[in-house]
Amino acid sequence: MSGQTAGSGRVAGKVAIVTGATSGIGRATAVLLAREGALVVGAGRRKELGDALVEQLAGEGLVAAFIQTDVSQRVEVERLVRDAVGRFGHLDIVVNDAAMFLFRGVEDCTEDEWDAVIDTNLKSVYLVCHEAIPHLRAAGGGAILNVSSVHAYATMERVAAYAASKGAIVALSRQMALDYTRDRIRVNSLIVGGVDTAMAHKHSEALGQTLADGGFVSDDRVLGRAAQPEEIAAGILFLVSPEASFVTGSPIMIDGGLLSRL
Repeated sequence: MSGQTAGSGRVAGKVAIVTGATSGIGRATAVLLAREGALVVGAGRRKELGDALVEQLAGEGLVAAFIQTDVSQRVEVERLVRDAVGRFGHLDIVVNDAAMFLFRGVEDCTEDEWDAVIDTNLKSVYLVCHEAIPHLRAAGGGAILNVSSVHAYATMERVAAYAASKGAIVALSRQMALDYTRDRIRVNSLIVGGVDTAMAHKHSEALGQTLADGGFVSDDRVLGRAAQPEEIAAGILFLVSPEASFVTGSPIMIDGGLLSRL
């Protein structure tokens, strides 16, 4: 609910890092977590958008910070986590949402392009978790949510690096859940379908389609539309909240039924 302070809400008093927080799912998640009482540290490359996020939340009386970060770079991720913990004293929640998309098959994808997608989408999850897990352990446990995609299960032509990165996120999340269960750190992945974001519009246009088409036969989109970022954020809130205390190692689908049909 809008206007809540850090003293109330479903994640009251928790400290959360959200990557990809300048737009789309990441921004909606940062806003919702703050409204539900979390002390939010947003991370992203575009400082002006991060500053606008903090300004919006401050205007609602909510506590947030933004740290400009390229999450594919170890030094910057180390600084992100160090500064977040230094500012708020501990860390409880990590949401890895930073991502990039690329239309390339294996044959026409250059090594630099491949590395850019894998580093942004997958390596960033490793880097953030590598730095964050000791702090989550020190706090007595916590929750990590890694945003994946339906492309981990059913994909389309010429998105090799993207599909590979999103499939790996599911496997990595499952593996981390096993490794850190004794530390009371829950780790889940979120399988999202089409979402109404600037990135999704850009790539639909590259295919000569609208987002409503999304590269899929419209009869296969059970709800017949793309999700709003706030709908995905609501699922993330549940998964990182105490309400999901028995959920770990799971790929949770919020895809409007996209993968439910043969």
